[in-house]
Amino acid sequence: MKAFTVAALLNLSLLVAAVPPFDPAGAKNVGNNAATQFIGGQCLSNADCQSGCCANPTGICSGPGASTQNGKTGCGFVSAGGTASSSAAAAVSVIPVGAAKAATASGTSAAATSPANGGPAFDPAGAKNVGNAAGQQFIGGQCLSGADCQSTCCAGPSGICSGLGAQTQAGKTGCGFVSGSASNAGAAAAVGSSSSAAAVAQSTTAASTASKGGPAFDVSGAKNVGNGKGVQFIGGQCLSGADCQSTCCAGPSGICSGLGAQTQAGKTGCGFVSTKKLLRV
Repeated sequence: MKAFTVAALLNLSLLVAAVPPFDPAGAKNVGNNAATQFIGGQCLSNADCQSGCCANPTGICSGPGASTQNGKTGCGFVSAGGTASSSAAAAVSVIPVGAAKAATASGTSAAATSPANGGPAFDPAGAKNVGNAAGQQFIGGQCLSGADCQSTCCAGPSGICSGLGAQTQAGKTGCGFVSGSASNAGAAAAVGSSSSAAAVAQSTTAASTASKGGPAFDVSGAKNVGNGKGVQFIGGQCLSGADCQSTCCAGPSGICSGLGAQTQAGKTGCGFVSTKKLLRV
């Protein structure tokens, strides 16, 4: 019996170690139930996550459609600890008490919704943001026009928020989708207020290429460059870490990055500081 218990714990340890490490930039969002934690940040329950999905076995915010990928075992994690881990910056290598219990207790996993017109499946966690023209819908969520999306790009053929540089990938047919449906109260407002944003999005077929190497910038983040307010999303240009939500402005060109990905895709690590005063795209 003892040998069986040890083997079971070892197997769970290997499973947990395979899950992506927490992004330490999200430590402030752990356990507040305010739905402010971004994907990759630690969570104590679904209520912490913008996506509505706190994935097992460790408690990490995930897109519902990716909740069983990279070692994750589905949404619905609930911590028994009650407090956030003090070592959110470290990769997970041991089983938290809450994770071991949640791994067996959880049986719920959200599924993405496939659109009738084709294109990628919608992330159901964004249902609350559809048609309100508030610019709150995250990439992967359904939209009735560009005014719904944080990225300003509502991509055809079905209406899904997309990064500008990815607007023709995975079956998408480009920004500028406007729904003819009036089923949502905000649809009319969305169509009206999105005309200028959609025009800009349609004219932009790819993200701006960084002149010094590294990934292309997502041009929808141009408004956040150099203001030092920490509102720039991952993939947007930055002049220093103060611009980025993640606090990481990665070289060689200055692009906001998740801390765990700061040396991937041609990036050379956090700490980029620009001497430029203006955005150059």
